[in-house]
Amino acid sequence: MYFQHWTGDIRYMKLQQNGDWVGGTTSEVVAVDAKNSTPISAVSYSVDGVDAWHIFYIDENNMIKQRSQTNTTLVWVDGEINEAQLQANDADQVGMQACWYGNDYGDSNYLHTPLPSSGNASTEYGMRMWYASDDNTFLQYGWRYGDKNWTAQGQFDNLNGHAGVGCYSWGPGTVTYVMFVNTDNAAEIYWRDTNTSLTSTASHPINKWTKVPFTIPNLEPSTSLGYTNFFYAQSNATYTMNGYNITWAAENTTIVSADSFTVQGEPGIPGTHLSVSAIPDSDGGNNIVVFYQTVGNDITEFTRDLVAGQWTSADVQIPQQ
Repeated sequence: MYFQHWTGDIRYMKLQQNGDWVGGTTSEVVAVDAKNSTPISAVSYSVDGVDAWHIFYIDENNMIKQRSQTNTTLVWVDGEINEAQLQANDADQVGMQACWYGNDYGDSNYLHTPLPSSGNASTEYGMRMWYASDDNTFLQYGWRYGDKNWTAQGQFDNLNGHAGVGCYSWGPGTVTYVMFVNTDNAAEIYWRDTNTSLTSTASHPINKWTKVPFTIPNLEPSTSLGYTNFFYAQSNATYTMNGYNITWAAENTTIVSADSFTVQGEPGIPGTHLSVSAIPDSDGGNNIVVFYQTVGNDITEFTRDLVAGQWTSADVQIPQQ
């Protein structure tokens, strides 16, 4: 788990098998130049036997920054996106998200929780970045595995640049999904199929971002968005976190309403940062995990079985120094 310490540093903590969190001290610092309340996006994968971690954030000059580490060096270094000189919106709340795409999480022996089925595996993989360049515009950049440079790939207009971004592109198949909040504070989902061997049609265009015909309304104006097995956003009415089960099928994407839920626990502060994941449990199953802030200087962890069950919560103890 990566977070911004009260000193401004971006640090990390690790979850042990016994459920305890360790780290978060000055020995686990990733970056020291982040702006206050920066969004943080983490991408990890394993390719060619090398495990890699990439942390993206916004620095004090509103530039998109990347810090990277592999298991061959265990040293944090500046990443390639720094050379692109990408300027984010100068605001207290800024949407930004990086996402791995294609080939699950890399090598086939990389263990992870179940992924939604979306077709055959992609033969190309890398990372994509979406960030707000002003109050209503998001820019997209991409990096293909093995390349040195990030390249411009698109622009999304008429959106809420103070809300977060969600994405799903690491499962099987050639379709990428990205989620934004529009100016009416409703979540929109866009999809793009990069399989150029298919014939483009009016209902299923190829290499074109297309919006699904529904939205998720009544969101907190600066809500974070997150996706791992479920899509999460903050309600504007209650400030609670709602989870939505999405059936990913390009133009036929739908919400399974019966499987939607509210995270049971204290509501988050308005516009809280949000992080979600899914992890194996000791009984051979899987848990979904949601992190957000309920009072402002905390990180609270909410956990539930992947299929169903009651939520439990616990405060993550953050080192003071």
